[in-house]
Amino acid sequence: MAILFWICAGLIAYTYVLYPLLILIWARFSPQRTRVDESCFPFVSMVVAAYNEEDVIGKKIENCLAIDYPAERIEFLFGSDGSSDRTNEILSACGDGRVRPFLYQERAGKLNVLNKTVPKTSGDVLVFSDANTMYRPDAINKLVRHFADATVGGVCGQLRLVNPNDSAGGAGEGLYWRYENVLKMAEGAIHTVIGANGAIYAIRRELFCPLPTESVIMDDFLIPLRVLEQGRRVIYDPEAVATENTSPDMQGEFTRKVRIAAANFNAIPHILGLLNPLRGFVALALWSHKIVRWFVPFLAIGALVTNFFILKSGWLYIVTLGLQLLIYVGALLGYLGDCLLCRPGLFMPIYYLVTMNLALLFGFWRSLTRTQRITWERVEH
Repeated sequence: MAILFWICAGLIAYTYVLYPLLILIWARFSPQRTRVDESCFPFVSMVVAAYNEEDVIGKKIENCLAIDYPAERIEFLFGSDGSSDRTNEILSACGDGRVRPFLYQERAGKLNVLNKTVPKTSGDVLVFSDANTMYRPDAINKLVRHFADATVGGVCGQLRLVNPNDSAGGAGEGLYWRYENVLKMAEGAIHTVIGANGAIYAIRRELFCPLPTESVIMDDFLIPLRVLEQGRRVIYDPEAVATENTSPDMQGEFTRKVRIAAANFNAIPHILGLLNPLRGFVALALWSHKIVRWFVPFLAIGALVTNFFILKSGWLYIVTLGLQLLIYVGALLGYLGDCLLCRPGLFMPIYYLVTMNLALLFGFWRSLTRTQRITWERVEH
């Protein structure tokens, strides 16, 4: 039982703390250089999948047309996935030829929209974005300058989250993304980013592969990994900035995380080749940053249960049990503070961490039982 306890506790500490420290040190002393060309202006096709986005689609179109990139070298393709609000009307009313709407009548999910829309693009570079994501004017320039390097197959930009409602879910999500951005920067400096952010990332068009549609899978996870399978790198550029509003509350964030978790577990059979240790850093990062972290809820349960069995083995195990219980009590206090006062206070990081791992449990179950729908519902902002 003691061995099982330390395996569980050690893996949790490794994925959250030790691995980040390892790659930060690695990136500091052995960065991989990438050639950039600020005068590089390949033809760019931005692809946006949308469903019932009438509240933001007009702003997104305006944001796209305000991007500082040669007008004759960029197009914006909007795939509407059976929208039932005014999304299609707004898209059709846009008179700018750079905006190309594709109004699909039947809802089929984001992966189907991408599979149907990408073949209609004309660009050498594909940029993937969300309808509620707003780009800085120079974001596209920052992304495409890296494609001057032949080893680069994809570039992930930095998503900055805005929390207009000052919600607990938004605060936790913002803290989490700052942590993730640090990891992306380090991994990209060493060799390659593992996964991207669906709000702002780009790939060479010839590296796009049709996506599996039998179950929900996160496109921003699988598409970059398909780039890696083809021998190219995916790097991170923090100067390519986009902004997006956070979830309005922890319930909305939990719902989103459950869907993401189910999609990530569904993706595992499609990336088995990259998990082979012979893939070097790619395998190390996938196991350390993704796979182990996805199974933290099970490791946490294992650590708690085994701790009770070895409680009489020494004072150390009394301390470890006390620390675990403090985490769960802190999460409970954060939950009560959020429900009663709309403010979890100092318990917010613990509250968010426990909620995120609870969402992983729900997501695993939905993946296992195939009960996660392939279509998505908007989380209202």
